[in-house]
Amino acid sequence: MKNYTFEQLPSVIAKLEVKLDRIETLLLENGYKIPAEDDYIGAKEACRLLKLSLPTLYTKVCHRELPFYKKGNRLHFSRTELLDWIKEGKKKSITEINKSAKEIAEKMEKRKWY
Repeated sequence: MKNYTFEQLPSVIAKLEVKLDRIETLLLENGYKIPAEDDYIGAKEACRLLKLSLPTLYTKVCHRELPFYKKGNRLHFSRTELLDWIKEGKKKSITEINKSAKEIAEKMEKRKWY
C-alpha cells in the first residue's frame, strides 16, 4: 500500500470517489439491486399481506410452510421473504411451457441426442 502525505489526501479521496461512482453505475446498469433494509412485520400484517386468516397463518407456520422468525413468544416475518415465498408458487403458462419445450428440443437437435 502506498503512503500518502496529508496534502495528497484530498486528491486521493476525490479519485476514490470517482472510481466508486463508476463501480456503482456499472452495477446498477447490470441489474444489481441495492439491498434495502429488511422490514419485519408481525402476524396480523403477514395475514394482510398474504390474504390469509390468522389460524391459517399459524397452521402454515406450524407445518413450516412459511419463512418466519421466532423470538420468545413472538412471531416475526420478513416482508421480502414472504413476497419471495409467494413468487415461488408461480405456475408456468402454456405459452411458457411450449417455449421451454422448443428450446429443449432445439438443444437436443444440436447435440443429436435422439
